[in-house]
Amino acid sequence: MKTITLTDDQFDTLYEYVDDKVTTIVDASVEYQDSDMLEEWEDLLDVHTILEETKIEYERKLEKARAKQPKAEW
Repeated sequence: MKTITLTDDQFDTLYEYVDDKVTTIVDASVEYQDSDMLEEWEDLLDVHTILEETKIEYERKLEKARAKQPKAEW
């Protein structure tokens, strides 16, 4: 197992690239009715799942942190 540290911008860039690539692969697989294509790219699909779960978890933590901040009273 490897661990990497990314800035928010780096993570977003990586996620968008992988998401676009996976979308292209899935669309091509459906268009050509070729499930072998998905098997060929299984590792990338797994990476996409991990990135997506990480993104969701980060957004949840961010929302919880925002909810705990006191509201400004002007």
